[in-house]
This record gives sequence, C-alpha cells and structure tokens, in this order.
Amino acid sequence: MSIRESIDRAPLSRYQVLVISLCLLIVLIEGYDLLLMAFSASAVAADWKLNATQIGVLLSAVGIGLVFGSAFISPLADRIGRRRMTLLSLAIVSVSMAASALTTDMVGLAVTRVITGVGVGGLVAGLPVVIAEFAPQRRRATMIALGTAGLPIGGVVGGFVASIVLGTFGWRASFVVGAVFTVIVFFVVLLVLPESIDFLLVKRPKGALETINRTLARMQVAAISVLPEPDPRPKNVVVSELFKGRNGRKTALIGFAFFVMMGAFYFANGWTPRLLLQAGMTPQQSIGAGVLLNVGGALAAIIFAVLAILFRNRTLTIIAFAGAAIAFLTMGLSFGSLGWTLFLALAVGALIQACATGLFTISPELFPTSVRTTGVGFAVMLGRIGAIISPILAGVLIDGGWSAPSLYLLFAVPLVLGGIAVIALRGTGGASPVKRSVAPTTVNAQAPGIGSVAR
Repeated sequence: MSIRESIDRAPLSRYQVLVISLCLLIVLIEGYDLLLMAFSASAVAADWKLNATQIGVLLSAVGIGLVFGSAFISPLADRIGRRRMTLLSLAIVSVSMAASALTTDMVGLAVTRVITGVGVGGLVAGLPVVIAEFAPQRRRATMIALGTAGLPIGGVVGGFVASIVLGTFGWRASFVVGAVFTVIVFFVVLLVLPESIDFLLVKRPKGALETINRTLARMQVAAISVLPEPDPRPKNVVVSELFKGRNGRKTALIGFAFFVMMGAFYFANGWTPRLLLQAGMTPQQSIGAGVLLNVGGALAAIIFAVLAILFRNRTLTIIAFAGAAIAFLTMGLSFGSLGWTLFLALAVGALIQACATGLFTISPELFPTSVRTTGVGFAVMLGRIGAIISPILAGVLIDGGWSAPSLYLLFAVPLVLGGIAVIALRGTGGASPVKRSVAPTTVNAQAPGIGSVAR
C-alpha cells in the first residue's frame, strides 16, 4: 500500500488539522496584504492627487507581481520544497510591506506592491497543493475550500484595520501592520510547517526516510521501512507535461477560467469602495461595503467546503460562475441604493469567492503529481493577467466617462464565458496518464480503512 493510500484511509489527525490550519492562517495574512490597497486607495489618491487611471495602476501592481510569483517563485516548490518556498515567499512579502509604508510617490508604491505580489504569487498556487498532500482524499476538497476562506477573511481584517488606522495614523500605518503580521507568521511556519512527503519522495534528500517517518508518526500513519525507487523521469517534465495530450486542453481551460474570475474579483474588491465613495457614500460606508464583499467571500468558502462533501466540485463551480454573473448584472442595474448595494456587495463577494474556491479545488486534480504545483501555478499565472488588466481597464474607462453601473454590467459577460470553460473541463477527465515519478510506497501496516468519496 502506498503512503498516499494510507493517508487517504486514515482518520484526519490533529497534526494534519494543525498543518492545514497554518495554511489557512498564511492565506489570511496574505489576503490582508493583497487586498489592503483597495481600502487605502482613496487615502493615497487624496494624499498624492491621483486620477482614476493612476489608482488603477496601483491596484494592478500587485497583480503584476502575482504573475511573476506564479511563474518563477511557485515552481520553486517542485525544486526546493514547499516549506522553503513558503518561507521565501513570506520573507519577500514582509520586506515589501514595510517598504510600502516608506514610499514617497506613486512609482515607489507601485514597485513595492509588485514585489508584494511576487511573494503572494509564490504562496497562492503552492498552499492548495500543501493542503491537498496533507488531507485525505475524502476531505481534500473541503480542506482546500476552507483554506481559500483565508483570503476574504484577510480582506475583512484589512477593512477593519483600515477603518481604525486610516483616520488616526494614515494609510502608511496599515502597511506596517501587515508587515508585522507577516513576520509573525514567518516564524510560526519556521517552527511548525513540515516538508511535503511527496517532495521528499521525489527529490530524496539526505535523511528523507527519517523525515518522512517523523511526519507520518505525527499523522498517525504507519512508517515505511525503505524509500521506493522512483520511476525514470523525462527531462523538462515540468514544462512538457503541461502541454501534452489532455493536459494542454485542461491548462488552457482552467487558465481562462482563472483569468475571468480574477479579473472580476480584482475589479470588485479594488474598485467597489472607491466607486461607492464617489457615488455619495461616506468613507465608513464605502469601506463597509468592501468588508461585506470579503465577508461574503469567507462565508462562501466555508459553505462551499460543506457542499463539496455532498456534491461534485465542478458542478458547484459552474453554479458559482452563473450566480456571480447574475450578481454583477444586478449590481449594475441597482447601483446607488445604500441598503440594496450593501446586500449585493455581500452577494458579489460570496459568489466570486465561490468561483475562486471551486477553481482552486478543481485545479490540483487536473495535473499529475510531478507537475501539480507548476500546473496550478501556470493556470494561476494566466489568471493574474486578468487581475492586472481589470483594475487598469476600469480606471481608464472611468476617466473616459463610464459610470459605475456600466462597469459591473461589463464584467458580468466574461463570468458567463468562465462558466462555459468549467463545463468544458468535464470532458477532459482527471490527470492524464503520464509516467509517475514515484513508485508505490510500501508501508509496514495498513492504516484503518475508511471509504473515500469520489470527486
């Protein structure tokens, strides 16, 4: 019996819950760092007298960094390990957040936000894979969904901190708070997060057997007596396998779905507080709407995690895309009424986060183990292009005379297309049958058998 099969059959241990909870904490802090600019944009614009296009550039800067992080930092997880990659990414984010507080002009802030995005990009694609590797099959989708709840919860925290700090200490203080939080999480990861078992089996560093058995003991899974001999791996497998056979079609479809989802996500989260402020709401009301976007997102991630036990992940994701398109359409048709707008902000946040949760739940299942982190990272990288384009596009359109309602109507259209892309994924199956880089691992005793739920 392989280690993977033993983990899938064993009960979820306290140690696995601890590791998955730590991943949730990391995503929470990065959600704060990532979404903080949306709450600080009005204060920064007033301080430096920026127009809408310039605000859009600042909102998009982190997305540019996310592309580079997904492309160049995330693949390091398959080379240096999930643990080292996580620590490196957190270090990048903590330094850049502190530097953001010291900037004196728009260009400097844009540069530091790009660097923050690089660090976050290394985390966003890798953490769902860490969760997937430490969770049993029957709970994997639920655990990944709960992990994605950290991003909107971080946005909620960012909104509350902004509402308290901005008026008293200024926008720079909110970045200092983010830097301090990230440093604390860095040291927690240093003490708690183990290296991925899958990575140790593939790379086989010195002491790999002992390290694996220590982790298995904490997970209450039987130890292994010897490392298996891995199958021969083709050269450049990380790149080539992403575009072979069905993998190529899956990469394109999941990448497009991420593209439209992230475009809508970063438009809604980045511009909604600013647009509501311009529509006549008070600063507190506009920040409150931004908080509701993220409250809805957190609730959606948790609800998705529960529903994932009962329903197929792809079905839930398709429904989420359809609902998000309707929510954006309704927001555009009803923009301006305080009570109705706040309710729709909650709905928009919930449904767009459900799309994100669904995509992050589906994507690890699409790729073989040898390229899983890289495959997810590549798809997310394509999505980040949408995160870059949408805030800048919104700023240009606003300066060109577009109204807030028309922008929400515009972003409803690609969400429909994203849902169609997820529907098309149904015909691609699971991971393509490529050569496995690790042979089945023999264990000394079978773990307690528990049936798994097919996804």
